[in-house]
Amino acid sequence: MSSRNALTFLKTYIASPNVTGAVAPSSRGLALALTSPLRAHQSPSRILEVGAGIGPVTRVIGDCLGPEDRLDVCEIQPELADVLESGPLSQGKLASARNEGRVRLIRAPIQEVEAVGTYDFVISGLPFTAFDLESVREIVSVIRSSMKPCGVFSYFEYIALRAIGRNLGLKSTKERLRPVSAFLDEMIADYQIKRQSVMLNIPPAYARHLVFADAKSDDA
Repeated sequence: MSSRNALTFLKTYIASPNVTGAVAPSSRGLALALTSPLRAHQSPSRILEVGAGIGPVTRVIGDCLGPEDRLDVCEIQPELADVLESGPLSQGKLASARNEGRVRLIRAPIQEVEAVGTYDFVISGLPFTAFDLESVREIVSVIRSSMKPCGVFSYFEYIALRAIGRNLGLKSTKERLRPVSAFLDEMIADYQIKRQSVMLNIPPAYARHLVFADAKSDDA
């Protein structure tokens, strides 16, 4: 990652902390964890990346993109979408696949992506803990409807961040975060199939993988 792109990410965070949700892009270790179900999959896949930022996860997806795979990359913030456009999406296999019409950049919120029952994998970098409950419910509902049966939804959250915010944050933060945390806990308990801890990330994070069917969580 170039220092210029990292600075762009930081500036975007400062301007819109409740949208960006992180002061640093995901590490390669977190990117590898988030894409582990995709990398283990052999058949042609439809993939959606939501909240791609400057593309650390996009690059890893590109590394494992097969000749029949299709990828949609969704990024709402114009400055970060510009970095994606001139960076990872213009390089290597991603550039070739884009020229073939198998990769597209969507400069819009996930709520505007019309793709019911389309994706085998949805990989999210959205900061759920920065949103209110209504927004989180809406985003998760859209993601669920966009996925094929038995598709895998992968997202990350920073270790202990929710607990810290619920107990030590400002009153307004506590009031916003407690129902969001309860919703996420319920979703994890009902649908999580795997959790990976990634300590070499700023901050350390969990990569969580969910299948929206009757599945038992193995490590909530």
